[in-house]
Amino acid sequence: MKESTPTSSTGLELTRATSKVQVSKYTGAEYEYDYKQVSYIGDESIAKYCSSLRQRFAQQRQAPEAAEQWIARTYLATKYLLAASLMLSSARFAIAQHLRIVEPYLLYYALFNASRTLFLVIPEQPWNGGRLIGDPTHLKVQNVVHDCLGHLSIDAATRYKDVIRRALATREMFSYRFPAQGLRGSFASIAPELEEVTTVCQFLAELAQLHSECLESSFRSLPDVELPNASQALKTLLLYEPRSLNSAVTDAEDWYRLWQFARHSNKPLSLHLTARPGLVEDFFGAWSLDEDHNEGFDVYDADSQDWRIIFDFS
Repeated sequence: MKESTPTSSTGLELTRATSKVQVSKYTGAEYEYDYKQVSYIGDESIAKYCSSLRQRFAQQRQAPEAAEQWIARTYLATKYLLAASLMLSSARFAIAQHLRIVEPYLLYYALFNASRTLFLVIPEQPWNGGRLIGDPTHLKVQNVVHDCLGHLSIDAATRYKDVIRRALATREMFSYRFPAQGLRGSFASIAPELEEVTTVCQFLAELAQLHSECLESSFRSLPDVELPNASQALKTLLLYEPRSLNSAVTDAEDWYRLWQFARHSNKPLSLHLTARPGLVEDFFGAWSLDEDHNEGFDVYDADSQDWRIIFDFS
């Protein structure tokens, strides 16, 4: 038996099963992640989706450097998920402080980063020597994610397309044209609300977690392999080469976290397990206040925000 539950101010709804599904029995995970939305899609749909997904991931295991590539992809996907969470918590703070000018940017890029999280754990998207990180356009990511959602839930795909389309339109208007009435009047009906964006981002995060559980279970039976220090797939994540500059920057924190992961596991893990406590704390800590900051001011402090706004980082 299913019921329809409203999820946004647009009136778009997801058809939900009345009882929660144990997702791990279909993904092959050895624990049950606390799904808030995906677990209500329904047994039959989730079983069919996971069966296909695990077969497709199993085909990836024989590719050269398969373990390194998928460790790199799940690590980066986890960082995109952290970035989306940081942006949503920042947007919530800004809205509470009536700082509306940042809303279009934060809400759209929260959606975009959550979309990239799922995009990276879709097996049909080739790594291409790391070009998967920078080559896909915003439109390609949006279209691939929309199609992926449609295979599990037409309702979720429709809601996603509506919300990200309006978020992108709002971000573009206040980047290139800048309407004089701001986010009022006719533009108020276009811009998505924080609650809408948060709900969609949470669904994307949960589906990415489901994908990563299927990935982990598909690679579990592989023999242990030693990850080489010279792994090109992992090194790709450490180098930042802005297109507007003729130089590159290496992130020492990325280096430390990646090789720490490699010391404990030589196979890809789910996003929930990849997001080790130290990684999560240090990511948000990088955006926290300096120790010598004066107390008493009502300022944003990433260390004190709800890190679990869309995903159960624990």
